Amino acid sequence: MGFRYNRNEVALPPFQLIHVEAALSFFETHVDGSETLTLSSRTETRTLELDAKALEIFTVRIVEQASDTVWRYEPVRNKLVISLPPDLHQSHPVFHVEIRCRCVPSETILDGLYRDVTPPGAPQQYVSQCQQWGFQRILPIIDDCTAKCTFRTTLEGDSRYTHLISNGDVDRTTNPDGIPVPKPGDPSRQTVTYVNKVPMAPYLFIACAGTWDELSDTVTYPDGQRIALSYLVPKGKTDGARLPMDILKRAILWQHRRLGYTYPFERYRTITMEKSNYGGMENVGNTTIITEAALIDETTGDARLMYAHGVIVHEYEHNHCGSEVTMFSPFDMWLNEAYTVDIERQFMASVFDPTFVRLHELDALRAPGDGPLALEDIGKQGQIVREGFDDPDEVVDGVTYEKAPEVLNMLRQLLGHATYEAAAARYFARYKGGNATTDQFLACFEEVSGESLTAFSREWLYSIGYPKVTVRNRYDPATRTLHLHLEQTRTGTGGCFILPFAFAAVDAQGRDLVSQTFRFDTPEADLAIPDIDPPAFLSLNRNAGFYGTCDDRSATPDQLALQARRDPDRVNRVEAMRRLTDLEHRRLLADPDAHPSTLWLETWKAIAADNTLPDGLRGYLLQIGELPNDRELLAFVRENVTIRKRLQRAIADRLSEADFRRILDLPETGLPIPAAIERRTLKNALFQLLSVSEAPFAHRLLVSQLHEATAITARLNALTALWRSGHPDREALLLEAGETLRQTLGGKLGYLHVVGQNQGEEVFAAVEREAARSDFDWSHPGMVRALFVPLTLNNAQIWTPRGLAWLEETIVKLAAFNEYTTLRLLAPALGCDRFASDLRDTVRASLSRIRTRLETVTCPWVKSRLDAALQ
Repeated sequence: MGFRYNRNEVALPPFQLIHVEAALSFFETHVDGSETLTLSSRTETRTLELDAKALEIFTVRIVEQASDTVWRYEPVRNKLVISLPPDLHQSHPVFHVEIRCRCVPSETILDGLYRDVTPPGAPQQYVSQCQQWGFQRILPIIDDCTAKCTFRTTLEGDSRYTHLISNGDVDRTTNPDGIPVPKPGDPSRQTVTYVNKVPMAPYLFIACAGTWDELSDTVTYPDGQRIALSYLVPKGKTDGARLPMDILKRAILWQHRRLGYTYPFERYRTITMEKSNYGGMENVGNTTIITEAALIDETTGDARLMYAHGVIVHEYEHNHCGSEVTMFSPFDMWLNEAYTVDIERQFMASVFDPTFVRLHELDALRAPGDGPLALEDIGKQGQIVREGFDDPDEVVDGVTYEKAPEVLNMLRQLLGHATYEAAAARYFARYKGGNATTDQFLACFEEVSGESLTAFSREWLYSIGYPKVTVRNRYDPATRTLHLHLEQTRTGTGGCFILPFAFAAVDAQGRDLVSQTFRFDTPEADLAIPDIDPPAFLSLNRNAGFYGTCDDRSATPDQLALQARRDPDRVNRVEAMRRLTDLEHRRLLADPDAHPSTLWLETWKAIAADNTLPDGLRGYLLQIGELPNDRELLAFVRENVTIRKRLQRAIADRLSEADFRRILDLPETGLPIPAAIERRTLKNALFQLLSVSEAPFAHRLLVSQLHEATAITARLNALTALWRSGHPDREALLLEAGETLRQTLGGKLGYLHVVGQNQGEEVFAAVEREAARSDFDWSHPGMVRALFVPLTLNNAQIWTPRGLAWLEETIVKLAAFNEYTTLRLLAPALGCDRFASDLRDTVRASLSRIRTRLETVTCPWVKSRLDAALQ
């Protein structure tokens, strides 16, 4: 299957941008633009092709040309083609092109300049999103990562705007006070000019015209250098920016200590936006972040609170990795994102419990539908450095943001921390101010380490698939030797992966007898560990050190139960408990009349009673979900629902009200944010049990938790459990809570996320009711994701005839104006070839109908994914 854009066709453009002098005038319905491009040529071609999409071009002039400039606009190709004079290259190695044009921003095409939600009584709010090729929707440009140049940008807009923003520092010759000034001759409008002397790629450009309140602060480096900080928030919301501002200051100083990076501009801004397909976007000196993640207040849920910590440091780090050193092309986007996510993860582990953070990372890796392992199981996605794509947004996925950082983590383990850090420092020093390819990045690591990374990168970067490692062990008491036999197979096609395999032999008291990491790069390997006491269990792939699956074929249920309680590696405690639950799952799947084992039940109860465990770890250990670690079990999407309920009910039936209250009555007030989040994670594991319990106290306990909750996450967790329970008034309780929650954006999104989680047929009426409300905005990606994604993951209902009919109608409606969100909804169904044959055929028929109905809709990315799934 061919691609619109292919990696083997990537090349330097024939012209290099040197400088852009731009002017944008914002009006209610359109934005008028003018620019002067300063360029030099790499070849003596007779035409200059600029990228220009959905623009109205008025005039084009080559400054150095005496005669009229010949040009044509080709909207089908999205190109502005300019004829060059024959002698231009010789007479003017550097030349200038002046252009005047107009763009008409959309409310649904969130690319280039677009119309964001406008505050009441204010002029139209405009925000830009230029990654990957959005600049060409604003002004004609060489829209290429290598077109790094300086900018001088003048913005003009209604005098009622509180802010007009672009990259760089305010030009004090035009704006002495650093703020917009009235437009000469027209006091109803204002202007401001920004100068960016640091060359940047066009995709990092920003232009915003809007109405915000501003929270200002400063951060000071140890050497005394100060950075002015601005948080631009919706009117009346500055209090919600105070904690994010503190997180930002902490992140800036942490990153400076960690990497030695010094921010090069006077001011760093964080700008809230309502609509975006992404959580945030770096724009050299300015970060846009969706409002529900940018602000932290009483309506901010725990997931958003943790996300806020991550996205703040992530987007700031992009000033270093992404802006200062920029990927050569979108095919190298993993360089920007994997390194940045790795830094983000380190920061998160400095704020929150590292085990809790790592378990969240594993959740993302294993997420159904759009998690990287799920994408790779389909067999058509998973290659980090892609061969091609039809839309650059395809690269903004779990492969780039979750799998790729795992590859860097493995590289660090294989080379050693010091070598990895030295190689990364060489990379940033060598390519500072420029671009870099994947090969150039890897070359730095080869130079410093003295090792070839060809085999490592071939499988991890250039193939689809992941390693499946199995381990068998035996202990020889005569020689006191532990023998391990490892085998490596893989999904997808290719050779053996090179991976770090970390393991330990552990005694019954939870002490490591031996712990080591070795390089596993063959189909099989044998290890012998001499002079060791017999271990109680083995702890394999510690801290989930390699990306893939690891199966201890010798582990008995008793050993897994002991490991879940004693392993010093806390991540592997959770892995052991999940493996033990998978064994129950297989047994109940094979024999519907079987009952959960006493060992599993007693292990769960022992963990629940262990008050020495951190709340977050205990919460993870007590979770009973529908997503087995055993990836073969994932195909049983319908049966997993039933088995999950049976396991939950078996536990719930053995717990008294006092047992529940011992955990649910634990206080949250006064706890630091990380500790409070962990405590609510623990309590939520109990809420899930109460949702299936038939005990007379279960509903009463949930209602009291709903009404007494002081944190929105606790309230939403209790509401979700009630909505999924058999409570006779569950719908009335849902609607009553919704009346309050819908008053704020954060509350509304949290409430919408609850609605699709009821596992009865009534869920469809509830979702349709919310979608029909006047305050539900189909063009708002956050609202659409919050309401619809949970239903697409609702295995109890989405695979029914009504569920598939709902999915079909929703996809067809949404695909016309937001492909990115559409694919989020479609993702779980695209893996249907692994389902049971009857369900597989039914889902494929539904996908085929969707594809037929989209024939006349402009959504090439969605069509491409459907075509691939239906092959």
